[in-house]
Amino acid sequence: MAGLDAVPTLILDRPLGPDESLAIRLVENLHREGLDPIDEAEAYAALREMGVSVSEIARRVGKSRPYVSHQMRLLRLHPEVREMVRRRTISREHALALLRLEPEQQLELAREIEERGLTLQEARERVRGILGRPLRWRLVPIRVNLETYERLRALAPNGDVARLLREAVERLLKEKLEIK
Repeated sequence: MAGLDAVPTLILDRPLGPDESLAIRLVENLHREGLDPIDEAEAYAALREMGVSVSEIARRVGKSRPYVSHQMRLLRLHPEVREMVRRRTISREHALALLRLEPEQQLELAREIEERGLTLQEARERVRGILGRPLRWRLVPIRVNLETYERLRALAPNGDVARLLREAVERLLKEKLEIK
């Protein structure tokens, strides 16, 4: 009928209580396609209210613990912003960036994201601007081959390659600025 050779089933050796039955139905629902992020967050929250830990929810649905936690945070959005996420006129990632703002600020920036099509980076910069927190650093990933990495690690105090590189760049910049 559904084009399946086998149908997944769960055979129980005892009757389920109402909470257990609801929990199983919620987890099954979370596996269906096309579930919007708010529905997903509401299902996770319902399981939490039933006493299921975030780690256990993550295990049952095959997601990471941070993913489940972030999804549930979406429920703290302004109600109109939640609807925008539900309609998918703003992304889950945009919505997560808005959580640092007050509800009315969330709504104002969400409307701007919707109208102007702001990228995630632009939205995050606007959030920082609203909060009065300018960008203090940028992540600059570099790729080195394994042999180079191992040599750097041997040179680095406590094997901290990131610190070694950061200090080397800071020294280089200081030297270049002193020369000018």
